[in-house]
Amino acid sequence: MCNVDNEMQYIWPARVPYILFFNPYPVTIQCKPVQFKHPFMSKRIFMLAAAMICFLFFNVRAQDPGYLDVLNYHLNGTPVHGVKIKTNLPFTNGTHMPTIIIEGYCYGYGASNGLDAPISLNLTYYIYDGGFARSRVSSSGAYTPSIYLANENNKVVIFLNSKDYYLRFHIKAFEVGWPVTSANYSGWTVADEALATMSYPTTLVTYLNVFKTVGIGVETPEAPLHVFNTQTSSNGDNISAILGSSYNHWTMFGGANGGRIRGSNEGYLDLETNANGTNKTLYLNTTSPGDILMAYGGGNVGIGTGTIPSGSRLAVNGTISAKKIKVTTTGWPDYVFDKAYKLPSLQEVQQYIETHQHLPGIPSAKEVETNGHDLGEMNKKLLEKIEELTLYLIGEREERKKLEEKVNLLEQKLTKD
Repeated sequence: MCNVDNEMQYIWPARVPYILFFNPYPVTIQCKPVQFKHPFMSKRIFMLAAAMICFLFFNVRAQDPGYLDVLNYHLNGTPVHGVKIKTNLPFTNGTHMPTIIIEGYCYGYGASNGLDAPISLNLTYYIYDGGFARSRVSSSGAYTPSIYLANENNKVVIFLNSKDYYLRFHIKAFEVGWPVTSANYSGWTVADEALATMSYPTTLVTYLNVFKTVGIGVETPEAPLHVFNTQTSSNGDNISAILGSSYNHWTMFGGANGGRIRGSNEGYLDLETNANGTNKTLYLNTTSPGDILMAYGGGNVGIGTGTIPSGSRLAVNGTISAKKIKVTTTGWPDYVFDKAYKLPSLQEVQQYIETHQHLPGIPSAKEVETNGHDLGEMNKKLLEKIEELTLYLIGEREERKKLEEKVNLLEQKLTKD
């Protein structure tokens, strides 16, 4: 407000142009009266200054609208096609860098999951070279539908690919620095319509939220993302994060070609290297002296095979190379040397071999091909045969000694005679 004390005092608006050019919001201008000594000239200067003030004020306000309330929308039902916001923003190259803010509430967002969601979307774009350049949307709410920008009848259309029920929102917009009019931000409508078939261009807007650090449940994050809180699930697990919602939703580490992990609500977990990477090695505990425990809860392990035979804890389809293998077993065959052990006669062994084509107590070739063999048990059986063979050799030595003694006695008798 400018107050004039008397006709000899007139206002010189030295600060007004600065305020009008650099402050787009309605302002209250306070001017200190300046007294001129020449009333005739002062009146002319005053009238000219007033005209300049009016021109600058209304021109700037017409070209640089601030945050404008554009429209309110609600639907007590479910859209059939989606939510098409028809703007009055012209699709013209090299014009418009609007900030369009959509705020509200969606009661039925992700209805199958029983969710409701606050809406807070911030949409920006620029029209360049016949397309939507650098279109981005950020969300600080829980409602993140796919958003498309399109050109229909040379007007910009915002399409929310949302078929969620009981949606309501408010749109406000902000734009400065471009020759726009208030008409561009009035007369917007919302319709339950699909995008026109011939809409060109049509651009899927990329969601972009960038934060230096994010702490969930913690005031001083120790990493770019620090999740401190947990929530108890329906099965009693304390969960701090859930990544993905389907078996084919991957979480990548290190980049788009990095190692990846996925799972599903069925319970399985898939940890693997990336086929598109240059190094496809999976490293486990390579710098830590800690142990690696696998299948500790009772499961089994398969290497090179997706089928684990019944009763096997480890199934390997391939060759195992090792410097040492230690097998712990019981029933080591020292019993062969017990006095009560009944050693089969060589004649019995011969008859068995002639009938079965393998040693007694040793599986046949066909059995091994079909069922494999137990290393521990096979070592016991082989040692049993070695010990039996040792007893046969000892028995043969005793028989030979007896024969040698008889031969010596006969030679002595012949010498005497």
